[in-house]
Amino acid sequence: MRKYLIFSTIILLYALLGCRSTGGDVDHIYIISTNDMHASIDAMPRLATLVAEYEERGEVVVVDSGDRVSGNAYVDDSLEPGVPMIELMNDVGYDVVTLGNHEFDRGSEALRGMVEAADFEVVCANVVTKDGTIAIEPYTIISVAGLDIGFVGVVDTSNGGYPLGGKSSYQNFSFTSDIAAAYEACEDIASECDFVVLLSHMGLESDELLAKRSPACHWIAGGHSHDRVNREVDGVRITQNNKNIRYATVVDIAVCDGEILSVEYTMVDMSDVAVESATMERVEALKNSDPGLNVVEGVAVAAATKEGVANFTIASLAEYPYADGFTPEVSFYHYGGIRLDGFAEGDIKRAEVLNNDPFHSTIYVGVLTPNQMRDFIIAKYNSGDAERPDKESHYPYFRSDASYTILLGDEPIEAPDAVDIIFELEEREYRVAMCNYIADNYIDSAVVARQLRPTGVAVREAMLHHLRSFGTEGFVPNNECRQREIHK
Repeated sequence: MRKYLIFSTIILLYALLGCRSTGGDVDHIYIISTNDMHASIDAMPRLATLVAEYEERGEVVVVDSGDRVSGNAYVDDSLEPGVPMIELMNDVGYDVVTLGNHEFDRGSEALRGMVEAADFEVVCANVVTKDGTIAIEPYTIISVAGLDIGFVGVVDTSNGGYPLGGKSSYQNFSFTSDIAAAYEACEDIASECDFVVLLSHMGLESDELLAKRSPACHWIAGGHSHDRVNREVDGVRITQNNKNIRYATVVDIAVCDGEILSVEYTMVDMSDVAVESATMERVEALKNSDPGLNVVEGVAVAAATKEGVANFTIASLAEYPYADGFTPEVSFYHYGGIRLDGFAEGDIKRAEVLNNDPFHSTIYVGVLTPNQMRDFIIAKYNSGDAERPDKESHYPYFRSDASYTILLGDEPIEAPDAVDIIFELEEREYRVAMCNYIADNYIDSAVVARQLRPTGVAVREAMLHHLRSFGTEGFVPNNECRQREIHK
């Protein structure tokens, strides 16, 4: 590695000398990338500062790899869902983005509103609207400092041919294979570009699979799996910035006379970046635009972990006063739908409760036997395969107020599959409650039609009711997980 660095430095020095001998100047193009921002509006003032600092050094292109929304009620519950985040991105100066799975959460009308509000380009190579009302190109080319830089977009479709999420959100869209579409689009654009970037919302494992196929791109700016990574895989650079604008990647492309001299990738810890005051004022104005979101709905007498938030959500489904007097004996919620990392001790505002369910989920009730519960728990636990692992498999994904144990086998060695689920339940039908995401995506449709029914009650309504029920005494979190894994 040391010899390689010395050799690269010598080449760069010769290039710089050659550039100067021809009278050319060395220009710098800075590409700043984000991913999985999830409407983290409080981090936008730091991002604005970062962009402004690099604009003083050279040309700047700002890009994003998806999931800009679904995480903050001030954005997601506005009259135009998602648009406040898009407007902040316009102010910061974004140039091109791709779609994440959460851009589809509120359906095609909300997505159309976000696309139309954007002053930047939206690219995605593997999605089209069935009615043609949202025109999304597979890629775009930006000319800057004498270079043509290509940007291809792609969204994950490993969830049965769809992005992760409720399939009802995708009714007006059709998708093609993510890795195949990304590969083909990069090949299509490569001959026209000096540098090719894939804005990928496929997740790290899929990005690595693509890199090993030698795609015609130089950099995969990734998202979806919330990893923090900056490394090469088979000659292709892969980066990803965790989530919520905790980090950003800055790519420095040194150029002379239309030739690339060097490319450097740096991950920036955004907590080290100062706040830009004008953007902060816009964020505060947004927070104050709907006073109802700032109403204190309850009090946590101690801090809750994410497990505590999960148990709070499950209890909300279990204890809601359903109109027909239905009383659940067992309640389920999916861990991926728990969007808060915890509750701090003290006042809990309405916006914080809504942030735990930005998807406007609803509740299903009915009856299931323990065997039917086993079926969907095991199917999810064992989902995915060695080539395309499911990032939400092989851990207790379905949390419940009914304790159960996941019995693991011996294969595959690195992550054994579940062979049985052991409940502390009798073999009979139990009255159950769950969010619509589980009923729509993980339980056999015939079972849903026969044994479950929608209540129309929103999960967020149930959470608010549950929190208020504690009154002035306050909510005492239960931070224990009732599910466990053991080897047989």
